[in-house]
Order: sequence, then structure tokens, then C-alpha cells
Amino acid sequence: MRFFLPLVIPLLLVCGLLQAETMPLRGATLSYIGPASQANSQRLLVPASTLKIVTATAAIKLLGADFRFNTQLSIKLSEQGLDLYLHMSGDPSFSSKDLNALLTRAFSRYGKKIHSITIDDGVFSGHNRSRGQVWNDIGICFASPVSALNIDGNCINGNLKPGKIGQLSDLHISDPSLLNMDNQIMTVAADTADCEQRLVVKDHNHYQLSGCIPKNAKMMPLRFSITDEHRYFSLKLGRVLAQLGAKYSGQIQYRSRLAPFPTVFTHQSVPLIDLLKFMLVESDNLTADSIFKSLAAAQGRKASYAVASKIVLAQLTALGLDVSQVVMRDGSGLSRENLISAELLYQLLQRWQTDPQLQVLPSILAIAGENGTLKYRRSVTKSPLKHHIHAKSGYVTGVMNLVGFIEKQGHLSPFVFMSNGVALNEQQRQAVKERRVVHPILVYERDWLEKQWQALN
Repeated sequence: MRFFLPLVIPLLLVCGLLQAETMPLRGATLSYIGPASQANSQRLLVPASTLKIVTATAAIKLLGADFRFNTQLSIKLSEQGLDLYLHMSGDPSFSSKDLNALLTRAFSRYGKKIHSITIDDGVFSGHNRSRGQVWNDIGICFASPVSALNIDGNCINGNLKPGKIGQLSDLHISDPSLLNMDNQIMTVAADTADCEQRLVVKDHNHYQLSGCIPKNAKMMPLRFSITDEHRYFSLKLGRVLAQLGAKYSGQIQYRSRLAPFPTVFTHQSVPLIDLLKFMLVESDNLTADSIFKSLAAAQGRKASYAVASKIVLAQLTALGLDVSQVVMRDGSGLSRENLISAELLYQLLQRWQTDPQLQVLPSILAIAGENGTLKYRRSVTKSPLKHHIHAKSGYVTGVMNLVGFIEKQGHLSPFVFMSNGVALNEQQRQAVKERRVVHPILVYERDWLEKQWQALN
């Protein structure tokens, strides 16, 4: 009997023998390794945020789970008042509230008359963003600069709404005194073609928005990264001093590697293991790269991205892994130059299960359908995967990865699923955006993970 192909394919779809939605996208590169199958596992691909599992590994081995960032305030008394040195540590969790508490302890003992303020910002070296980051990510909070002066996430919230047609849009900034925002986005009719918004980042936390927004557009949430850490930190410090009733009209100085005065007050961060949990569950880039650079600082070496990369790769070598072809530019995965194989990540997860120091790490990954970046990931929010995938996701444009463990009957089995070169056509993008369909890669990822699940005893 002869069948025509156009008739055979619909028939197979109806019978469930061929599922078009599980086919990977044309042009995408898939690399995976799990309990039941593997493909292209030695191919070098962009890891995006799955690189954070490498950072977490090195941090636990080199710093220990109980490591804490120490931010210190040292004081010298004089007839003119207090000379204050604030020794910043690059603590990614440091906040204005923490700064307030640190100064309050000092002022309650020695009064509020201030003679001078000098900030030690020398713990990190080199650029505050890694090589290979995309230039137009600058200005957005997920790419905030990594600095010794980290405070309040180096980030400012806002939102944008359309106004009346022919007039400027309505821009709201949560803290407008911290940045200079020039809003030139016009409100236009709903059917206006080619309407987009552009962000131009200038010096000294000055931003310019231009373009247009349709009248029927929904409110657009915005999160602006700072660009001038010194200006931003000085404003934050000035506010805290004002809250405490301490007057200081002098210049805030910034220096590197100051020897502390004899009297020292210290603020400690939460333990490293808690910072790593936040980093892995929420995929926080500032936390990742601050810890990454701190690996070099802790060894008394130049705390730059390049030196930290050498230290991390040396640690992986000490774990018995071949890193000869790995390219590592940062600890967050923001750099598009990072390259790593699924096989190496899989071997690293195996070390998590056998190395006593690393065995704590699987328990601090995000859990499918429960928290962090896996709470709503549509590949793992239904049975049998929901609640049973413990993993780190990774996403930048063209990249969708998932690395972690499948839990079944109390046992964890490692897996790595990487996809690079992911691109949708306009019709697909719109359907995914409106949640009418699941992203094709996530469909494939779900089906592959279910096969791994079924293969486990």
C-alpha cells in the first residue's frame, strides 16, 4: 500500500506516534547527559547562569560554608571630632539598614561629631563588569556593577506607563534623587508601527529614555543599574547620616587599602551558604560575581575577574576535572564568552554527591514548582517532575539551560540539559509571550527529563 507523506504525518500525530512539539528548533544546538541518555555532551556551549554551580563549588571549597563578608567601621578620636574609615568588603547583601546599624553603634559610644570620612573601596580590582558582557545590558539591574561599595543591590526600581497621546509617558522612579533620568518617551496611538524604547547610559548615574510607547501598553516595570558607584554610595551614606542626626559638610574621600584605626566596629553578612542559596535560587548575578572576586581577595591576590577565573579553574582541576578547554570570564554567567561542556558540569554534580564539603549544595538549589527560577518554569511544573527537579537554570538570549538533579524515591541523579542557538520566528515569539504555547525548547526539555525520570528505578 502506498501512503502520501502529507497524509501520513497527520495520522501519526493523531495516533501519538510522532509529536511535532517535541522536536528541537531548527538550528539550535542541544547537549545533554542524564541517567538514560546523552548527546553532544563534550561540545562547548555558553552556560549562562548555570555557571553559578561552578562558582558555588569553588566558594565552598576555598572559603567554607561559614565564611562571612566583614564590613568594618574604624574610628580615631580627635579634638575636631571623629575620623571615620569605612572599610567596604564587597558584601553583595549589604544594605542601608546595615550601614545605619554600624554607624549607630559607633555614635552611641563616641557621639556624632564627625571630622572626616574616608571610604576604603580597594578590596576588588579591575573592571566592575566582566569581559564579554553585552553592552546594552549596562543600565539594567541584572547587570549591576560589582564593587567594593555594593549597597542595596546597586539598583533602583521604576515603572513606565503611557500618558495622553502626543504627550510624554508617565515615568516613576522609586528614588529619583539617586539618578538623573531624562524621559523623552512619547505616548502614541495604539496602532503605531515600529514603536520601541531606548535607554542611553551616561556618566554619573545619568540616563536618557527615548522612543515611544503605545497608548494601550501595560505598565512596564523598570530596574535601573547604577553606573557611578562613588556618587551612589555617597548619597546613600549622606542619607543614613541625616537619619541619625549626624551632620557632616566635608568631602567624602575614597581610598584603597587603608589600615584600620584601633577602634573597630564590624558588620558581618549571613554565612556563605545562605548567600549561595540566594544566588542559586534567585540567580542573583551581583551575589555571584561578588563571591567570585572574593575568592581572589581571600588569597591576597588581585581581586579581578581574570585572577578569580584562574583560581576557580585551578580548584576544578584539584577536583579531578579537565578544564583545558573551559573559558570562564566571570562567576555569574553574564559573559557571552563563557564556554563549558555538559559533561564537565555533569562530572561536577557528581562531585557534589561524593565530596563531603560539597554535599550541602544540592539542598540549596531551586525546586521545580516551588521557588526561584523554577517556580514557574513550564517544563517542570507538572507531575512527575514538579517538586522533584532540583536545579539551576540558565538563560541569556539564544540560550536556555537547566543543570541539576532528578529526585526519585529519595535518591538524586544528576543531569545537564543545554541548548544554544535558540531562536523563534515572530509568530512563535508572540505565542510564547502570550503563554498560548510552551516554548519549543521547554517542551523538548520536559519530554527528555520525563524519559530520564522513567528510566530511574
